[in-house]
Amino acid sequence: MASLIEEQIRMRASNLLAEGRIDGFVGYRQGSGPLRVAPFVARAPAEVEKLVWNPVCVPNLAGVLRKHAGQRVGVALKACDTRSVVELLRLRQLDRERLYLIGVPCRGMLGPEKVAAVAAGRVTGLAEEGAEVVISVGSETLRHERAGLLLAKCAGCTTAPTEWFDETLEEDVPAALPGDRFAAVRALEALEAAERMGFWQQHFSRCTLCYACQTVCPLCFCKECALALERDDPRRLAREPASVFAFHLMRAYHLAERCTGCDECERVCPEDIPLSLICRKLELDRLE
Repeated sequence: MASLIEEQIRMRASNLLAEGRIDGFVGYRQGSGPLRVAPFVARAPAEVEKLVWNPVCVPNLAGVLRKHAGQRVGVALKACDTRSVVELLRLRQLDRERLYLIGVPCRGMLGPEKVAAVAAGRVTGLAEEGAEVVISVGSETLRHERAGLLLAKCAGCTTAPTEWFDETLEEDVPAALPGDRFAAVRALEALEAAERMGFWQQHFSRCTLCYACQTVCPLCFCKECALALERDDPRRLAREPASVFAFHLMRAYHLAERCTGCDECERVCPEDIPLSLICRKLELDRLE
């Protein structure tokens, strides 16, 4: 059963496409299971039924907009996505006149891995009921406190800059949970220097320099990256620690005033490296 927000998104997308005001509408479609969604562009009113809105609509749609720069595009944005779009507009990577921005009320997204971990089986259904998440595993049903399944980035998330929206969808959404988005950074800072080095050596030793973090980042928009090594470069093949450290640290410095904390880099990392901590550390230093 479609949620109120999902119905509103489909209706607005259908109207905008039928009126010829946009060439495509960017949102999400359902993936191979309840815990997976993927960015999707509806290009005709008949396609809007594929658009979904559910508790795991995590991917940042700002990067998809950049791929369609130059077209007239509508898009449904969460607060975190909106901050990335505003930054791309500031850096003149998008044309505001070609965008129709719809603000979507969001009370935080669930971490698919967290849901899968508590389910202890293949998830066949997912729904929210107030402060609880209802997880179906075959014929069994599990209820879990919603707050414990939220993405780390959703704790203490600030509201979207609403002045950028062409319209905002309405729904009674509870206020964001209070949280310290720099808690993990401060915990790392409290360690001795040797412990901090060991922490990063442990994580970066798994890095394969696949550049998934760079590819997914909506603010990494250079056509040629001066930091990336060619596929057949011996340093990349050998995964030299110096090359790994240099790539991640220099990339973080390049993003120091661009990063909006969407954590897409961390989400797609196949080695589960806490990459968001680096940019968040630089942000905290700037604030303090």
